[in-house]
Amino acid sequence: MRLVLFAGVAVIAACTAAADTLKDGAIQVKPGKYKWQQETTVIGFINSKEDNLECLIPEKASITMSRLARELDESCTIDKVAPAAGGYTFKLNCKGDIPIKADATVSHTPTSLAIRANGSATVLGVVPASVSAKADATYMGDCTPEEIARETARYAEENR
Repeated sequence: MRLVLFAGVAVIAACTAAADTLKDGAIQVKPGKYKWQQETTVIGFINSKEDNLECLIPEKASITMSRLARELDESCTIDKVAPAAGGYTFKLNCKGDIPIKADATVSHTPTSLAIRANGSATVLGVVPASVSAKADATYMGDCTPEEIARETARYAEENR
């Protein structure tokens, strides 16, 4: 499982998928350059941090909670999506290399995004561990034409 990317997928994930259920929630932010800061911890096993700039093209500025879960890991699903202040709460269940069950929240404004998740994991098939993740994205301005071209080409390749 790509725990390092746990939070980052919300900002860099592909657009809303038609297969997402009607009970799903969706968020949208303004396309542009975002400062991304995230931290994911599986107590005693993993502590990863990321801090960078990302160019978010219009095709990637909208995402459903189901898509966010699938971008994290193909084994991840969501349940109990409910509207919350500025976003949604939901249950995240992943059956991948490190099974995870977490309570998660996503909140946003047109120029910011925040994700929080807390739950439990099973490491090495038997060792229980707590999991926490937090991420914040803040709009920093427009992307350069070169960044837009690069991200548009990447998006086209990923969605063939």
